Formats: sequence, C-alpha cells, structure tokens
Amino acid sequence: MWKEKDSPSRIEKRFEFENYSKTSLFMKEIDNLCKNKNIFPNISFGSQFVGITIFFEKVNISVKEKQFSREIDDIFSRTK
Repeated sequence: MWKEKDSPSRIEKRFEFENYSKTSLFMKEIDNLCKNKNIFPNISFGSQFVGITIFFEKVNISVKEKQFSREIDDIFSRTK
C-alpha cells in the first residue's frame, strides 16, 4: 500500500525482491513507464529493494498520479 505523506505532499512505497536480477528487471520496467508517462519520481534502490516517492503536482494526488502508482503496482506484480 502506498503511504501518503505531507510537507511536501507525496506518496511513497517500498518494493522488496528476492534477488538483484528481479530488482533490475523492475527498475528497467519503471524506467520505460516514466519515459512513457513523463513522470519522474524519486527512486532509491539496493540489491533487493526499490523505494519510490511520487511528489504531487498540486496539494492532492491527481488522477494522473494515481494511475501512475497503479501501473507501478502492476509492474511489481509481474516482476516480483
């Protein structure tokens, strides 16, 4: 589940993986999604995790940002 945060307004989620090859595959898919949607979240990663933070363009999450986070969840479901 995405966690909503304030100051600045954003949502965050950490994705855990069994090994680096799955982490790497997830990162490649996220890279393609970001380029296609023209949304570039903050991303941190290690050998078995990826943390993603999506900052809102406005005070509240937009439909575009909600859809983007759902697409990230779909990618995770396919690559975990």
